[in-house]
Amino acid sequence: MIELLITCFPLLLRIAYLRWRGRPVTLYNVHRALFVWIVLFVALIFTVEYYHPDTRNALIPYRVVPIVAERGGTVIEVPVKAGQSVKVGDLLFNVDDSSEKAAVASAQAAVGEVNSQIDVVKAQIKEAAADLDRAKAGLNNANLTLSEQQALKDKNSPVYTINRYENAKAEQQKAAADVNAANAKLEALQVQLDQVLPSELKAAEASLDQAKVNLDKTKVHSSVSGRIEQLTLNVGDRAAQFSVNPAMVIVPDRDASDPIEIIAGFSQTNSAVLHVGMPAEVACENNINSGMANTVLAARIVRIQDVVATGQLGPTGVLMQPSDRRGPGDLVVHVQLEHPEQNALLVDGTRCLVQAYTTRISGSLQGTFMGGIIQAWALEKALIMRMKVWIMLFAGTGLMGGD
Repeated sequence: MIELLITCFPLLLRIAYLRWRGRPVTLYNVHRALFVWIVLFVALIFTVEYYHPDTRNALIPYRVVPIVAERGGTVIEVPVKAGQSVKVGDLLFNVDDSSEKAAVASAQAAVGEVNSQIDVVKAQIKEAAADLDRAKAGLNNANLTLSEQQALKDKNSPVYTINRYENAKAEQQKAAADVNAANAKLEALQVQLDQVLPSELKAAEASLDQAKVNLDKTKVHSSVSGRIEQLTLNVGDRAAQFSVNPAMVIVPDRDASDPIEIIAGFSQTNSAVLHVGMPAEVACENNINSGMANTVLAARIVRIQDVVATGQLGPTGVLMQPSDRRGPGDLVVHVQLEHPEQNALLVDGTRCLVQAYTTRISGSLQGTFMGGIIQAWALEKALIMRMKVWIMLFAGTGLMGGD
């Protein structure tokens, strides 16, 4: 409408001229002026829409964290409520942990049993060491007796007898065998203490740790700070273990690493005009009010996505066919408000109207009168945006039909 009024001056001048000359106004004698009007209208529409693009396909995205149980079971406690704020580590719900507690008790008993075996083996080692000392003492006595009998034999002493010599030799061999047996027993016990039992103890402790981990999994804690916005879990329910059917959903609190942004989808033909740092205005549906206070907010483009989503590939095992991808795809632009204190006015998930303005002309039009005119037309587009906001207000109140 504004463009029609602005560009109608050739027709109005022609009609005024015909009236001044006293001639009748017919389609024939105003057709040139009408043609010029149409040309100016189309040129103005193209110029304004090209250099000052806008889109209704904008929203404020936010992330959610689905909460599921790592171990299934019957829910026995839900200490939180929908809409409640939680911090990292807060308890969200418990599932029945009787089997996990039994597993922990069994693992603790296994660890205790191995520790008892270690104490027993240590006592056996002391006993085996004493047996070895006694066997060595017996061997020393047998060696001494055999040496005495060997000396009598070498001297051909009349007190030497073959029976005593053979008995002494047999006793020496028996004593040596006893020493070897006692030493082997001691070594076997030492191996059991140093290698076998420590391995069994580690295995038992690992089983205990796993049992404790499984017990801890029956208590589901919050991994983020945020607000519970959806709670479908009650005491007695079976806790779901799949994220497609979460027990509750948490909307995390925003921090410096996750600033609030408006994501706008522009036509791909606008890519030649849009650029980082470009000024813009944002009007979100939740901010529209009858007084228009804090409705149109100053913003700026901070990032332009350099890929279009319609061309993305995934491991589906099906060859991509461009005709299957409906729609041309949006040029995704990230917009942030110029004044951070106004971020509190935005509501996550709401839809917005984004209007970008060309404030610098490049190329052949740079520094020219026409370039200045194009930049000045931003005022007209700003006015149109505010008219669209009023229309959005009427539509939201039901004055334009619909439910």
